[in-house]
Amino acid sequence: MKKLSILFVAVLALAAALPAAAQRQAERTYISTDKDSYVAGDRIWCSAFCVDPATGRLSSVSGVAYLELHSSAGMAANARIALIAGRGAGAVELPVSLPTGNYRLIAYTAQDRAEEGYDYEGIASKTISVFNVLSRERVEDGVEILSEEEYGERCLVKPGMTASTGMTSDVMADSDRPSVAVRRENGRIVVENHGDEALTLSLSVYHDDGILPNANPDIVAFMDEARQVGPVRFDDRAVPDYEGEVIRGRVVGFSQEMIPQLTGKYAFLSSPSDKSDVYAAPIREDGSVVFYTAGIYGDKECILEIEGVDPKLSCHIELLSPYVNPSVKPAAALPLCESITAALERRGVAMQLDRRMKADTLYRFLPRRYDGLFDEDVVVRYVLDDYTRFTTMEEVFTEFIPEIRPRRWSDGTRDIKVRLAEVSGTTIFSSDKTMMMLDGVPVFNQQKIMDYDPLLVESVDIYPHTHFIGNRVFEGIVNFVTYKRNLPSFQFDGNARVIDYQGICIPVAFTGGHPYRQTVCWQPLLEVAPGGSVATDLEMPRSTGTFVVVAEGLSADGKPFCNRLTFDVR
Repeated sequence: MKKLSILFVAVLALAAALPAAAQRQAERTYISTDKDSYVAGDRIWCSAFCVDPATGRLSSVSGVAYLELHSSAGMAANARIALIAGRGAGAVELPVSLPTGNYRLIAYTAQDRAEEGYDYEGIASKTISVFNVLSRERVEDGVEILSEEEYGERCLVKPGMTASTGMTSDVMADSDRPSVAVRRENGRIVVENHGDEALTLSLSVYHDDGILPNANPDIVAFMDEARQVGPVRFDDRAVPDYEGEVIRGRVVGFSQEMIPQLTGKYAFLSSPSDKSDVYAAPIREDGSVVFYTAGIYGDKECILEIEGVDPKLSCHIELLSPYVNPSVKPAAALPLCESITAALERRGVAMQLDRRMKADTLYRFLPRRYDGLFDEDVVVRYVLDDYTRFTTMEEVFTEFIPEIRPRRWSDGTRDIKVRLAEVSGTTIFSSDKTMMMLDGVPVFNQQKIMDYDPLLVESVDIYPHTHFIGNRVFEGIVNFVTYKRNLPSFQFDGNARVIDYQGICIPVAFTGGHPYRQTVCWQPLLEVAPGGSVATDLEMPRSTGTFVVVAEGLSADGKPFCNRLTFDVR
């Protein structure tokens, strides 16, 4: 039985099935955040709504949204969010060294990168305020000092806030808005859908500590402007991120004249893991490579390697940045006043506690896209426990694992064959290339597997079917899983590079936490059925004051809503 990579098949099928008009439709991405002011070192929790302006409905084309945070000095932070049917969630990590000031958060997809004249300062951008409580450094020309009286006057009318306050917020249905109610009830926030269409939304509850909010448009204003987007033109050479991020790279360390020697060879991108973060891409005539991935989640170490290259050569693969980093106008100056000092000190304590509590048990990891290269239903697993210990890999194979057969060549080197399970029920040993992996990372020189210390290996996982990685074919896969899951004591060939990779954000929701946390609840991917409701438990901090609830989202037919309410804790 042949097991094709799900991602490889899906990309080909989707590219063939989508008509040209669908592949080239315009997209606009709204980013809902848990609040709009932070301290340096915080996370900006984000919920993404990627829509087709022509219909107002969520777009199913792009699989990734790209976020950039800009000041007058340029890009200060960035992140990537996976999109599934137009929705996704993640966070932008703010460096602790970020100067005080207002920043512009912009969002776009690969589809937008291909759009001629895409406006990065337009409706898909918003102003984010950052206060550095550990440094006096400020964004150049980015701060405005106000008296307490002036600051208070601006706070009397808070931009973006509606008149709907109190225990309950209702929006009556009309031709352009769904009917949604939000209320606080018995320690919970309840969102009710009184309409006939399903809702998707984000829900935030945060402490209003008197810091002036920014005049950012909510999703209702965003959708009103998005519908004004007319026909657009595209660069047809750009490839949208259909099923996940399309990662681009190039060969470096070779002269341009020597690169044709590598044409047709394969570059591999992988990450140490017991999962299947491994992708292959042929090297093109110009030295470029394109990896079609389902998305590599989280910040991790990745290995880039070229298969079948002389290990003495110094050429290697270098990844290209996926970010546009456009030149954008700086956001308006950030108003500062001495009266907010106490609130900022409290936020600074909350930020430092958050950074120390990385394993906050109240975080809930949300579903993410997964490329199932390794099928756990068909794995043949051998555990090298205390009763099956051998001093060499050859002994492991010959004494313990009949599915693996090492073969010696006349020059003394060896390769490894795996016994395949075929549809007919017969079993044969592979005659072509079998993929050897160590902690999920390809090992092309199989002699290195023969020489590896079996005492470092916890299990040997055999996948006895033909697999495609990209369009590279392997007759069976054997993954040697170590106790540490990080390739201990393994030496790579000269062209391999280990890089720190900033992957796609892992979507997270949370409620409650330590008593100083300013954002009490963040639920970025809530769904409410027609006529139904959803309730989120609210674990309030020990502090008192005014709290703001914001629920914003879309109905299935593309109608936006934004409900806000406030309540006091005394």
